[in-house]
Amino acid sequence: MFYILYSLIETPTFGSRRLSFCEAMDFLASGAAAIAKLEARSVELHGLIGSTFPPKSLDAISAEFEAQASSAAPGAPNATVAKLVTLVREEAARSVDELKQAEMWIYLKAPAVSDGNNFGVDVQNFVAGEIKAMRVAIQEMVDSASKYHWDRATGLEKAIVNEPASEISESKSEEKENDKTTTKSSTSSKSTTKSGPKILDFQRYLVSLDVKQYFACYNQLVDMRNCYAKANALFIKNQKRLSDPRGDGGDGPDRGVMSMF
Repeated sequence: MFYILYSLIETPTFGSRRLSFCEAMDFLASGAAAIAKLEARSVELHGLIGSTFPPKSLDAISAEFEAQASSAAPGAPNATVAKLVTLVREEAARSVDELKQAEMWIYLKAPAVSDGNNFGVDVQNFVAGEIKAMRVAIQEMVDSASKYHWDRATGLEKAIVNEPASEISESKSEEKENDKTTTKSSTSSKSTTKSGPKILDFQRYLVSLDVKQYFACYNQLVDMRNCYAKANALFIKNQKRLSDPRGDGGDGPDRGVMSMF
């Protein structure tokens, strides 16, 4: 029995190397743990959204950001939004890792390819595809922080206008001695930087960008929460087929490892 179990777990490969029994069992254990936490993570994110985003209109948020910008030093970041994009990035990275573990669990549960009785395998493939699509969508959220900071820095370059200016002065003097005239000249230059006129639209662009990213962070956390809820529903509704795709009940030769879920 141990040999059969080992041979079934050992089937998946990475490159040219087969997974060892211990590695496969570790993957199954971490995957089962990630699946078991799907509902709790959905609830956790729901609470995080409620505590982070008070019920306010975007007009109210825009007014707050305008007030902050008027009192902040030129070029200062929006501390509220900077904190939010970091929060989304960290939650997205965690979500990607947990969904990867769930995907691996399904992969290791897949039986050997054979003719007939593949409905359970089709269910596995469908659920794995849905989980992967969620993971890819969440992974893109990791890049939103860098894009926001780049767009905001570009806007700041326009909003803070510095015009270089230079002043040149020249002086001449003549000296006459023994019917010989000597002319002396000196030139001096001074460079200064003058602030150009502030363009109101650039300032409004920065505030609008901050409001846009604030709303994007809210939506991204909501999407993450919903992904966990959907993934949890998929595993609950298809638990039997995911664990036992061929319906062998533990006796068939193509059975995957069932004891981890």
